[in-house]
Amino acid sequence: MMSANSDSGLTHVLTVVQQPMRARATGTGERERRAIDPCPIVELRVLGPDGTEIERTHWEHKYVMITALFDEAGTVECTAPRVAGPSDVLYEDQMIGGQASSEYHVHDLEGRYGYFFCFPDIRVRHPGRYRLRFSLLRLPPVELEMSQPTFILDHVFTEPFRVYSFKDFPGVDESTLLTKTFANQGVAIPIRNKGRLKHEDGGSDDGHN
Repeated sequence: MMSANSDSGLTHVLTVVQQPMRARATGTGERERRAIDPCPIVELRVLGPDGTEIERTHWEHKYVMITALFDEAGTVECTAPRVAGPSDVLYEDQMIGGQASSEYHVHDLEGRYGYFFCFPDIRVRHPGRYRLRFSLLRLPPVELEMSQPTFILDHVFTEPFRVYSFKDFPGVDESTLLTKTFANQGVAIPIRNKGRLKHEDGGSDDGHN
């Protein structure tokens, strides 16, 4: 999925290059930390007024990316705590973990260098079908950061993915080649060299390097 927006003559192109597929609803303990799999990855390209790509050394701003959890249709945000009826009982945040990323300058599977935002520790508490929305923020220069606002330039949604209950979770797959490629370049993404993923027919795949 791709999104593009113009700002001061520049066009910021966001592309989800690795889509989330599944997760297990996470609990509160350390052993219950179940991140969305595979790690969502978004690419940023900055184009000049003539449509040519601008190299990072010529960017005038720094960027960060934040994420929010939405329903499957992408219309209702589900990130914040919910209130249950007149009892005013607050439930815990629906999404926890690392919800912001700075840019990484790494090469992709074709050896082409680019700028990517990675989210290896997003966890969702309750089963359901969701999308993630990634928003690109432009940071002000350091000397002005206390007096200037942060600008949200654009956002892009992932495809829908499913969060399973404990008993229905089909398991995890081997880390993707893109995930391994980024990890080998220093991006802090946990790697699984083999996985066990159940299929709807009851079978399973054992992944190996």
